[in-house]
Amino acid sequence: MKYLSMVLLTAVLTGCASTTPKVEWVASTEFDRFTDQTTCSVTTGSLYTQSSVFTYTNHLYPFIEEVEDQLRVGLKSGGKYKVPVGDIQFRIDKNKAWGISMSETPVSIKPNTQVNAQADLMAEYAKNLPPEQQALIANSYKAAMNSTGKMLSPYTAATGDKAKAILKEMLKGNIIIYRTLGFGQMTNYGGGTTGEFVLDGSLQTALNKCQIKI
Repeated sequence: MKYLSMVLLTAVLTGCASTTPKVEWVASTEFDRFTDQTTCSVTTGSLYTQSSVFTYTNHLYPFIEEVEDQLRVGLKSGGKYKVPVGDIQFRIDKNKAWGISMSETPVSIKPNTQVNAQADLMAEYAKNLPPEQQALIANSYKAAMNSTGKMLSPYTAATGDKAKAILKEMLKGNIIIYRTLGFGQMTNYGGGTTGEFVLDGSLQTALNKCQIKI
Protein backbone atom coordinates (compact mmCIF):
# COMPACT_ATOMS: atom_id res chain seq x y z
CA MET A 1 0.00 0.00 0.00
CA LYS A 2 2.86 2.36 0.88
CA TYR A 3 4.54 1.54 -2.44
CA LEU A 4 1.28 2.18 -4.32
CA SER A 5 0.91 5.58 -2.63
CA MET A 6 4.43 6.56 -3.66
CA VAL A 7 3.72 5.51 -7.24
CA LEU A 8 0.51 7.55 -7.32
CA LEU A 9 2.27 10.58 -5.81
CA THR A 10 5.04 10.33 -8.36
CA ALA A 11 2.51 10.09 -11.18
CA VAL A 12 0.64 13.16 -9.91
CA LEU A 13 3.84 15.19 -9.60
CA THR A 14 4.99 14.08 -13.03
CA GLY A 15 1.62 15.05 -14.50
CA CYS A 16 1.80 18.50 -12.87
CA ALA A 17 5.31 19.06 -14.13
CA SER A 18 4.34 18.13 -17.67
CA THR A 19 1.50 20.69 -17.73
CA THR A 20 3.40 23.60 -16.17
CA PRO A 21 3.19 26.56 -18.58
CA LYS A 22 6.51 27.57 -20.12
CA VAL A 23 7.72 31.09 -19.38
CA GLU A 24 8.44 32.59 -22.78
CA TRP A 25 7.83 35.41 -25.23
CA VAL A 26 4.22 35.53 -26.39
CA ALA A 27 2.15 37.27 -29.07
CA SER A 28 -0.60 39.44 -27.60
CA THR A 29 -3.36 41.04 -29.72
CA GLU A 30 -5.28 44.16 -28.70
CA PHE A 31 -8.32 45.56 -30.51
CA ASP A 32 -9.33 49.22 -30.23
CA ARG A 33 -13.13 49.45 -30.51
CA PHE A 34 -13.00 53.16 -31.34
CA THR A 35 -10.50 53.01 -34.21
CA ASP A 36 -11.05 49.36 -35.24
CA GLN A 37 -7.27 49.02 -35.13
CA THR A 38 -5.74 45.70 -34.10
CA THR A 39 -2.23 45.74 -32.65
CA CYS A 40 -0.17 42.58 -32.18
CA SER A 41 2.62 42.86 -29.60
CA VAL A 42 5.41 40.48 -28.68
CA THR A 43 5.95 40.67 -24.95
CA THR A 44 6.43 38.77 -21.69
CA GLY A 45 4.48 38.33 -18.47
CA SER A 46 4.68 37.59 -14.75
CA LEU A 47 2.08 34.83 -14.44
CA TYR A 48 1.68 32.12 -17.07
CA THR A 49 -1.31 29.74 -17.18
CA GLN A 50 -2.35 27.17 -19.76
CA SER A 51 -4.51 29.71 -21.60
CA SER A 52 -3.32 33.20 -20.60
CA VAL A 53 -0.37 35.37 -19.60
CA PHE A 54 -0.87 38.04 -16.95
CA THR A 55 1.06 41.21 -16.08
CA TYR A 56 1.21 43.15 -12.82
CA THR A 57 0.76 46.85 -12.14
CA ASN A 58 4.05 48.66 -11.39
CA HIS A 59 5.99 45.99 -13.27
CA LEU A 60 7.83 46.52 -16.56
CA TYR A 61 7.75 44.28 -19.63
CA PRO A 62 9.83 44.43 -22.82
CA PHE A 63 7.76 44.57 -25.98
CA ILE A 64 8.03 44.65 -29.77
CA GLU A 65 5.17 45.75 -32.02
CA GLU A 66 4.30 47.41 -35.31
CA VAL A 67 1.84 50.29 -35.39
CA GLU A 68 0.91 51.50 -38.87
CA ASP A 69 4.09 49.89 -40.27
CA GLN A 70 6.22 51.56 -37.58
CA LEU A 71 8.40 49.15 -35.58
CA ARG A 72 8.55 49.88 -31.85
CA VAL A 73 10.88 48.25 -29.32
CA GLY A 74 10.84 49.21 -25.66
CA LEU A 75 9.34 48.72 -22.20
CA LYS A 76 5.76 49.08 -21.06
CA SER A 77 4.04 48.98 -17.70
CA GLY A 78 1.71 46.11 -16.96
CA GLY A 79 -1.47 45.42 -15.04
CA LYS A 80 -4.87 47.04 -15.23
CA TYR A 81 -3.63 50.47 -14.15
CA LYS A 82 -0.78 51.70 -16.36
CA VAL A 83 1.81 54.10 -14.98
CA PRO A 84 4.47 56.23 -16.73
CA VAL A 85 7.72 54.46 -17.59
CA GLY A 86 10.25 57.26 -18.15
CA ASP A 87 13.67 56.90 -19.77
CA ILE A 88 15.00 53.34 -20.04
CA GLN A 89 18.06 51.28 -20.92
CA PHE A 90 18.37 47.93 -22.71
CA ARG A 91 21.43 45.70 -22.80
CA ILE A 92 21.67 42.43 -24.71
CA ASP A 93 24.42 40.11 -23.45
CA LYS A 94 27.74 42.01 -23.32
CA ASN A 95 26.84 44.47 -26.07
CA LYS A 96 26.79 48.21 -25.49
CA ALA A 97 23.69 49.37 -23.63
CA TRP A 98 20.92 51.13 -25.54
CA GLY A 99 19.32 54.24 -24.08
CA ILE A 100 15.72 55.05 -25.03
CA SER A 101 14.24 58.34 -23.87
CA MET A 102 10.73 59.63 -23.44
CA SER A 103 11.43 62.32 -26.02
CA GLU A 104 11.85 59.77 -28.84
CA THR A 105 8.80 57.74 -27.85
CA PRO A 106 5.91 57.88 -30.36
CA VAL A 107 2.71 58.84 -28.60
CA SER A 108 -0.80 58.92 -29.98
CA ILE A 109 -2.73 61.53 -28.00
CA LYS A 110 -6.35 60.47 -27.81
CA PRO A 111 -8.72 63.42 -27.46
CA ASN A 112 -11.05 63.54 -24.48
CA THR A 113 -13.66 65.97 -23.18
CA GLN A 114 -11.23 67.98 -21.04
CA VAL A 115 -8.66 68.29 -23.85
CA ASN A 116 -11.31 69.35 -26.36
CA ALA A 117 -12.70 71.94 -23.93
CA GLN A 118 -9.24 73.41 -23.38
CA ALA A 119 -8.58 73.54 -27.14
CA ASP A 120 -11.91 75.30 -27.74
CA LEU A 121 -11.11 77.82 -24.98
CA MET A 122 -7.73 78.64 -26.52
CA ALA A 123 -9.24 78.95 -29.99
CA GLU A 124 -11.84 81.38 -28.62
CA TYR A 125 -9.10 83.40 -26.93
CA ALA A 126 -6.98 83.57 -30.08
CA LYS A 127 -9.69 84.23 -32.69
CA ASN A 128 -9.23 88.01 -32.57
CA LEU A 129 -5.43 87.83 -32.80
CA PRO A 130 -3.44 88.12 -36.04
CA PRO A 131 -3.09 84.85 -37.99
CA GLU A 132 0.61 84.55 -37.06
CA GLN A 133 -0.17 84.69 -33.35
CA GLN A 134 -3.07 82.25 -33.75
CA ALA A 135 -0.71 79.78 -35.42
CA LEU A 136 1.90 80.33 -32.68
CA ILE A 137 -0.62 79.59 -29.94
CA ALA A 138 -1.96 76.52 -31.75
CA ASN A 139 1.53 75.13 -32.30
CA SER A 140 2.56 75.83 -28.71
CA TYR A 141 -0.51 74.02 -27.41
CA LYS A 142 0.14 71.07 -29.71
CA ALA A 143 3.77 70.86 -28.57
CA ALA A 144 2.74 71.03 -24.90
CA MET A 145 0.19 68.24 -25.35
CA ASN A 146 2.76 66.10 -27.17
CA SER A 147 5.37 66.65 -24.43
CA THR A 148 2.86 65.83 -21.69
CA GLY A 149 1.78 62.72 -23.56
CA LYS A 150 5.36 61.47 -23.72
CA MET A 151 5.95 62.10 -20.00
CA LEU A 152 2.78 60.25 -19.01
CA SER A 153 3.12 57.47 -21.56
CA PRO A 154 2.78 53.92 -20.11
CA TYR A 155 5.54 52.79 -22.46
CA THR A 156 8.88 54.03 -23.76
CA ALA A 157 10.03 52.83 -27.17
CA ALA A 158 12.55 53.33 -29.93
CA THR A 159 11.48 53.37 -33.57
CA GLY A 160 13.00 53.24 -37.05
CA ASP A 161 16.56 52.01 -37.62
CA LYS A 162 17.31 52.09 -33.89
CA ALA A 163 14.42 49.73 -33.13
CA LYS A 164 15.56 47.40 -35.92
CA ALA A 165 19.13 47.36 -34.58
CA ILE A 166 17.94 46.52 -31.05
CA LEU A 167 15.69 43.75 -32.32
CA LYS A 168 18.50 42.25 -34.41
CA GLU A 169 20.67 42.10 -31.29
CA MET A 170 17.82 40.48 -29.37
CA LEU A 171 17.40 37.76 -31.99
CA LYS A 172 21.11 36.93 -31.78
CA GLY A 173 21.39 37.27 -28.00
CA ASN A 174 20.76 35.12 -24.94
CA ILE A 175 19.72 37.57 -22.21
CA ILE A 176 18.21 41.04 -22.20
CA ILE A 177 18.46 43.23 -19.11
CA TYR A 178 16.62 46.52 -18.70
CA ARG A 179 16.07 49.32 -16.26
CA THR A 180 14.28 52.62 -15.83
CA LEU A 181 15.99 55.97 -15.33
CA GLY A 182 14.73 59.17 -13.77
CA PHE A 183 11.25 59.29 -12.28
CA GLY A 184 10.09 55.97 -13.75
CA GLN A 185 11.26 53.90 -10.76
CA MET A 186 9.15 50.75 -10.83
CA THR A 187 9.73 47.24 -9.57
CA ASN A 188 10.37 44.36 -11.95
CA TYR A 189 10.86 40.61 -11.73
CA GLY A 190 13.58 40.72 -9.10
CA GLY A 191 12.57 43.95 -7.38
CA GLY A 192 14.24 47.32 -7.80
CA THR A 193 14.41 49.04 -11.16
CA THR A 194 16.22 46.37 -13.17
CA GLY A 195 14.74 43.30 -14.84
CA GLU A 196 15.88 40.61 -17.24
CA PHE A 197 14.44 38.00 -19.57
CA VAL A 198 15.80 35.10 -21.59
CA LEU A 199 16.09 35.49 -25.35
CA ASP A 200 15.22 32.12 -26.83
CA GLY A 201 13.39 30.62 -29.80
CA SER A 202 10.03 31.74 -28.45
CA LEU A 203 10.93 35.32 -29.43
CA GLN A 204 11.13 34.47 -33.12
CA THR A 205 7.98 32.32 -32.86
CA ALA A 206 6.03 35.22 -31.33
CA LEU A 207 7.37 37.64 -33.94
CA ASN A 208 6.17 35.28 -36.68
CA LYS A 209 2.68 35.18 -35.12
CA CYS A 210 2.56 38.98 -35.19
CA GLN A 211 4.05 38.97 -38.72
CA ILE A 212 6.84 41.29 -37.56
CA LYS A 213 9.89 41.11 -39.83
CA ILE A 214 13.13 43.08 -40.03
